[in-house]
Amino acid sequence: MLPSILIGTLIGAASELVAYRQRLWVYRRPIYPILNVLLMFGFVMGSLASLGGGLGLAALFAIGFGVGLAYELLNFAVLDWWFFPGDRLYGLSGREACALGISVAWGGVPVAVALARGLA
Repeated sequence: MLPSILIGTLIGAASELVAYRQRLWVYRRPIYPILNVLLMFGFVMGSLASLGGGLGLAALFAIGFGVGLAYELLNFAVLDWWFFPGDRLYGLSGREACALGISVAWGGVPVAVALARGLA
């Protein structure tokens, strides 16, 4: 499981770097992207890839999408760690649309980890 967590962490670091440079979302405190990379990308999505790799890629994507969407909605309701500038993400507008759009990317994280590890 540790290799999957490390791969997830690397994917997270790269994703956050791209998001920062493109200003796709903005964190309210400097610790939040670090926590996001370590906990959500690394631990949650990496573990999901390890434990769910035998389910198939479609199921793994669906679970990652659902977990990611729940995380995005939790941020809006409770965490308030980040926001989408102008409530926009590329062609999407509105917080819920941004959350749905980014959840597609969340769905791809455990799939990418599983493929990188040869688990799927």
